[in-house]
Amino acid sequence: MRVLGHWRERLNHEYWPWPLIYLPVFPVALWHAVRTGHGAFFTNVNPAIDLGGFFGERKSEIFARLPVSAYPTTLLIEASTPFHEVEERMRKVQLIIPLIMKPDVGERGTGVMIVRSMDELKALLSVSRQPQLLQELVTWPAEFGLMFVKDPTSQRTTLLSITAKTFLSVTGDGRSTVEDLLKRTWRGTKQVTRLRSYGKELLALIPGEGESLVVEPIGNHCRGTVFRDGRGLVTPELERSLHEVLVHAEGIHYGRLDVRAPSEEALKQGRFLVMELNGVTSEPGHIYDPSFNIIQCWRELLRHVAHVPPLSDALRSQGHQPASLRALHLRYRSYFRTAS
Repeated sequence: MRVLGHWRERLNHEYWPWPLIYLPVFPVALWHAVRTGHGAFFTNVNPAIDLGGFFGERKSEIFARLPVSAYPTTLLIEASTPFHEVEERMRKVQLIIPLIMKPDVGERGTGVMIVRSMDELKALLSVSRQPQLLQELVTWPAEFGLMFVKDPTSQRTTLLSITAKTFLSVTGDGRSTVEDLLKRTWRGTKQVTRLRSYGKELLALIPGEGESLVVEPIGNHCRGTVFRDGRGLVTPELERSLHEVLVHAEGIHYGRLDVRAPSEEALKQGRFLVMELNGVTSEPGHIYDPSFNIIQCWRELLRHVAHVPPLSDALRSQGHQPASLRALHLRYRSYFRTAS
């Protein structure tokens, strides 16, 4: 049985190349591009976000659209800002160490890290060439992805799905190091090389027998987090809270809120803080639920992206035109040249 589980974990679609995951989406997108005469029809679904959030959008501009009470204290630090100015701004808003540092423009959790000292923060900012966000570290243990669509006429928000996240963890036996425990699972093995680059002390720890230790507290799939289908967490209270966050966020109609909550029960009661909002290329993360097969994955993916074409049509009728393919191509070249 252990061997069977070993190979089932490897053959699961969870880590397939993204073109295979999105295989059924391509013909659908092509059809709507031909139908509308707009190759990049999807770029107008969030008029308030650059290119609808396709890529290269600034997180700081998105946060500015949300109620301040909906997200943790967050500071935008432009590149080359003197560190004494950073310290002064942190004091004014009472932002303290440890904190989260993330690129203002970033994808799939790249560059997100926990900063545990002012010396470390100073060193990181001194070599950064891109604007960074400094964000209060929210210690609530539960993290979720809330996919939504908002009607451009009524402004009514619909919760499409919930991704429940389980952080990469190990359970000790009193003898083995964290690194050894990680190497006993396929998911853990994929993270060891990355963790060696900054977490050697963590990897060398020996948890006690039965002791559970969170190895990676940042909830990204590429960092070993398990994504699961959380549809059982949907409640009227949660839907109401989601609507309250987004109803006044003009120009934002489709995407995913990544949120933290004290517990699943607290989320069901509508208690959460927004860590990030992603636009039109947001993934319904529960498609990577290890219990799903590829057909279930494709079915759920198509259910979500089906909201994009009619939303684009409605917003186009209101005067919000999609970007041209040429503009998209130029942005792509500029973005990846800057990121390199």
